[in-house]
Amino acid sequence: MTDGSHISLLIEGYPRTGYQTYAKMVGGSTGGLCIGRLHPDYVAQKYGLDRAKRYWLSNQKGEDVISPKSLHHLVKVVRSELRGRAGGKVLLDGLEYLLLFNDMAKVLSALEEIEALLRQANVELIIVLDPLTLEEKDLVRLWDLFPRYTAEELLGREVTVRPQLIAGGVPATVGPEMADL
Repeated sequence: MTDGSHISLLIEGYPRTGYQTYAKMVGGSTGGLCIGRLHPDYVAQKYGLDRAKRYWLSNQKGEDVISPKSLHHLVKVVRSELRGRAGGKVLLDGLEYLLLFNDMAKVLSALEEIEALLRQANVELIIVLDPLTLEEKDLVRLWDLFPRYTAEELLGREVTVRPQLIAGGVPATVGPEMADL
């Protein structure tokens, strides 16, 4: 956690490695918390996160499901899950999905509320983000607010330089092959 933020952006392209990175970070810990677009059972099986609490960002009805239309419910779930915690990491995969149903201002407001909860519990939220899924104006706002890392940097390499934007709003750490997409 740098720049005083308890929210970090995990910049990825293809193949998607956010869940793998998160699984390596939390290991077999029971303290993990995943909120994402992938079904919780699939996440448990595929990435070995069966001991982590998992929520599904979906319009489906069911237990441990968060509607992307309800940012209030997302904040409420995070508040509930962080109660009594001291340290740890939370994964959010699906920021672009939240933006399909909410404008950027509302999503950032929810993230601000979540940031306050993260500070109280000394927990870091890692938001998995493919820059090609967002508009440049939204990327610029996110870049201004939160530090961003590659998987390798999050897994322990020293962060020496924050990624710089290259043509089209793609971070330089993604590589030139991704900038051409």
